[in-house]
Amino acid sequence: MMFGPGLNSRVLAPFVKSIVGVDISQEMVDRYNKRVENQGIPREEMRAICIPEQLLTHVNDLRLAKLLGDIEFDVAICCMSYHHFPSIYSITRTLSSLLKPGGHLYIADVESIPIKATPHGPDDNNKQSASDLEAIFPDGACDAGVVTHKYGFSELEMKNVFVQAGLADIDAASETGQIGSRFTYSIATRAFKKGKAVNIFLARGVKPQKPKP
Repeated sequence: MMFGPGLNSRVLAPFVKSIVGVDISQEMVDRYNKRVENQGIPREEMRAICIPEQLLTHVNDLRLAKLLGDIEFDVAICCMSYHHFPSIYSITRTLSSLLKPGGHLYIADVESIPIKATPHGPDDNNKQSASDLEAIFPDGACDAGVVTHKYGFSELEMKNVFVQAGLADIDAASETGQIGSRFTYSIATRAFKKGKAVNIFLARGVKPQKPKP
């Protein structure tokens, strides 16, 4: 999901039964589906659909479920899109609602950069205001469009988002990275944005299993 040109889909394809790409741009959807068709991949195995942005921020909207064919997903992935969304809380709740119990949500995006170095600890790079952070997208734009969150995101911010979406435990801060934790956060790679070297994080949350009767 949230696929852009479909680069991640090609990487994931050997490991999954089917992929449904989602984008708010019909042009991107058409390019994706044309590429899939040219490669001879059946539509049942890989396809993309266009969903209006407003539907992506309305949890349990029946119109969204209908567009997706009432599918519950094992895994949802959103790569380098969160800095475009006005509300990352709304989009995370929506993605959580589309997961099966036990399903995983993975978010990759730009980690915020504190202007002043602070001692490493659970609150490091987390409780700072915008004035304490470097603007990674100072003009509020990038090649993919308007950037709403030009400072990126901190680890604590992502923890809070996942907790509110039911994808992490309230005490996730003390469990990060430990076996059995529903929330994990790590630096996946480095990249250049607007000529600046930045960390690209990977955050993961897990939807709770339904209690046994």
